[in-house]
Amino acid sequence: MFAILWHLSSVITYEQIAMWLTSKTLLLFTGGVCTVLGFVGLAIPLMPGFVFFAIAVICFSSASPTLHRKLTAVPKIEQFLQSVQDSRHMPLGQRVTKGAKQAARLLKSGRHE
Repeated sequence: MFAILWHLSSVITYEQIAMWLTSKTLLLFTGGVCTVLGFVGLAIPLMPGFVFFAIAVICFSSASPTLHRKLTAVPKIEQFLQSVQDSRHMPLGQRVTKGAKQAARLLKSGRHE
């Protein structure tokens, strides 16, 4: 491991490695907090738990290729992540509308495949 980092240090600066680790850590932390808030949202009727679960899926998928593979093994989550990926080029208003439609489709399905 040290040899790999040593070799990469000639190509990548330590600041870039620190930024990469910090961004991954923040994504995992945010995903964890959103997961907890999602479960709280299931217990409290006025708090929308699904929104936090959706944010957690996006954070976890962005943080790790392994988590991305595991999440995309679930067909409905794969469709949701594909929708998020497809809407990256759209203006913010259209992305929000498309995300709301995708969320409604996930909620409406009701059964897991």
